[in-house]
Amino acid sequence: MTTTPAAAPTDDELLTTLRAALTDILDPADLAQVDLDALGRDTPLLSLPLDSITLVAAMSRIETTFRVFVPEQKAFAFTHVGDLADFVRERVAAKAARADR
Repeated sequence: MTTTPAAAPTDDELLTTLRAALTDILDPADLAQVDLDALGRDTPLLSLPLDSITLVAAMSRIETTFRVFVPEQKAFAFTHVGDLADFVRERVAAKAARADR
């Protein structure tokens, strides 16, 4: 699913993308530790079995889907899934505002 720059992604869209990314990048043993259905805004990112490589891979999927750049240092600073969602939404909105000029 790819959104247009003018449409800020909803939490559901971001969560769907994150769930798909986790499904694709985590090995089966790590994926078995994640309740994808319970993944939500309040989920601490540190509760997910992500190392630096898998976190960067997940951010890459989000960048591609929503056409935004997530700086690596920012990706490591998010504490909850909601922080990531808010950042992506702000970036998409800013990009749309620049396009409207």
